[in-house]
Amino acid sequence: MEALKVSYSGVRGIVGGSLTRQTAWRYGVSFGRLVASRDSEGTILLARDTRPSGLWLREALLMGLAPFGFDLLDLGVVPTPTVQFFMEPTRAAGAVMITASHNPEPWNGFKFMLGPERTVLDSLQTEALIRGVRRTEDPPEQFVAPAVEDRHEQAVRAHLDRVLAQVDATGIRQVGFRVAVDSAGGAGTEPTLRLLDELGCRVFPVQTRRDSEPLPENLSALCATVREHSCDLGVAQDLDADRLALVSEKAEPLGDEFTLVLAVDHLLGRFSGREVAVVRNVATTRALDAVVARHGARIVETRVGEVNLSRALARERANGLVAFGGEGNGGVILPQVAMGRDSLTGIALVLEVLTRRRRPISEVVAALPDLPMAKLKIPLEDECSLEQRYARVRALFPQAVADRPDGLRLTFEDGGWVLVRPSNTEPVARVVVQSRDAGWVEDTLGRVLQALGTG
Repeated sequence: MEALKVSYSGVRGIVGGSLTRQTAWRYGVSFGRLVASRDSEGTILLARDTRPSGLWLREALLMGLAPFGFDLLDLGVVPTPTVQFFMEPTRAAGAVMITASHNPEPWNGFKFMLGPERTVLDSLQTEALIRGVRRTEDPPEQFVAPAVEDRHEQAVRAHLDRVLAQVDATGIRQVGFRVAVDSAGGAGTEPTLRLLDELGCRVFPVQTRRDSEPLPENLSALCATVREHSCDLGVAQDLDADRLALVSEKAEPLGDEFTLVLAVDHLLGRFSGREVAVVRNVATTRALDAVVARHGARIVETRVGEVNLSRALARERANGLVAFGGEGNGGVILPQVAMGRDSLTGIALVLEVLTRRRRPISEVVAALPDLPMAKLKIPLEDECSLEQRYARVRALFPQAVADRPDGLRLTFEDGGWVLVRPSNTEPVARVVVQSRDAGWVEDTLGRVLQALGTG
């Protein structure tokens, strides 16, 4: 049986295998204890993406949470960033998003969040959650979910209003963009269509089911829709709508790394003259660093994991700096909306870019720094074996500077770099290679994969 994948990125498992009704109940009990230890009379929000298993997982979670006496608000099917945002007006002590995010079916899982920071759990909080699960007794034979209050419309409306307040909505409406939308049939479908409608866009939804992760190879239907309807832009999300990938007016996927680079370049122009910190993780394209340097801002690097970005953003803001950032997987974080990745904010910012620059998105992106990059994932049955693989990769490149910010990173004199690390969300290792030289990237990737035993 596939084991649960538990980290500060959440809990994920195979539905009916490692992830059962009993598992969900135990995590509900443990999360209830964790929240109660911080706020004994608070509110907990629950939400889910569109995976069918989300309904019965929700019931089991509610049963586990019921004895703690929290006010339980059900947001229904909404994006993860909607949940994180709505923790602010409700002053929620905790929240649970039932999702496996970008993982494919038959995965599902949970993202646990705590107030008042409105972030996912850090490593210590995750350890406390796991300890609580281990000491939880067997669940009752009958599951009777408690009554909850429906706040779906209120949450979506409030989130959309906050996003719209971050951009020149009137200016965007005057353009009348044509936008193709592929939400993968996920939680982003309703709010994204509503957002684009309120921004005066003519929308062309893509009616398809695909793997959740919005990688270029999964976006053929979106590209076809952009081409068929002469769209200015195509947008793609994962199932819980925290990631955003873009397709140009030429029906070409731009790559998820460009989402963050484009959004940050625009925001840096908005805050020109201010002291700004841009937060990114170690796996994000260094094209972002070039943009940040051009604007005279500062890069703050973190380990992979949304909570690490959120905490770094909070520290920079507490020191009086303007701070924003995200991850190269299409995750834009603008703290004025939420402390986590938000595809709706990303969409609004991209439309504002196109409104201000009056050029097609292909031309806007062509003006940004572009460093060839390769990203792969390989099966990983035993994380302990990674140490031996790290040693083999390190031995291949004795001239490189090695460090261990997150897995193994090798940095070369010309600025090229290699990263090998275990995934927080899947039983895989992730490999990233980047350089100014595309040939070097291809050759180095091949050598690294051979050293890892997959080439």
